[in-house]
Amino acid sequence: MEEHKTLIELQTKEYKKGSILISPGEYSKYAYQVIKGCLKSYFVDKAGKECILQFAPEGWAISDMDSYVNKVPATLFIDAIEDTEVILMNKPFPSFFSDISNGTSLELINKLTNNIIAANKRMALLLSSTAEERYLNFLDTYPALSQRLPLKLIASYIGITPEYLSEIRNKMAKKTGPFIS
Repeated sequence: MEEHKTLIELQTKEYKKGSILISPGEYSKYAYQVIKGCLKSYFVDKAGKECILQFAPEGWAISDMDSYVNKVPATLFIDAIEDTEVILMNKPFPSFFSDISNGTSLELINKLTNNIIAANKRMALLLSSTAEERYLNFLDTYPALSQRLPLKLIASYIGITPEYLSEIRNKMAKKTGPFIS
């Protein structure tokens, strides 16, 4: 395992596609900053449907933040949807940020702030927009993932069926050409 040197030591770890990093009921010891690959956070509803809350491609950070910060059992799954390399951040906030260099602290705070902004936008979209608008927001938020992820994951994220997502994509391609995928 390679280590990134700052005032504290950050370790990197690799996860194979399909690896589960955290499950409901466990305690989240880490926040994960993705170096390569992609993670997702999700829960399973009462009907057994997977509901995706967030994707974390390269440069994003992810965790079950309630569990990580407040030391309560996790309510989310986090797993690797591709072979993924992450930086493990094992100290809770704010002590984590007080122990590392100002530049690294600022970078991590910016990543987590961007996650909060994306989550707030997503919540507003889910409550007030059409499926097509939610898909366009997905493309804007995660431009590199539209070609990397299976339709069923994208559909779950925007709250529709894969079949309906295919209809939306076909309709959009007829309007604008095939560049929107």
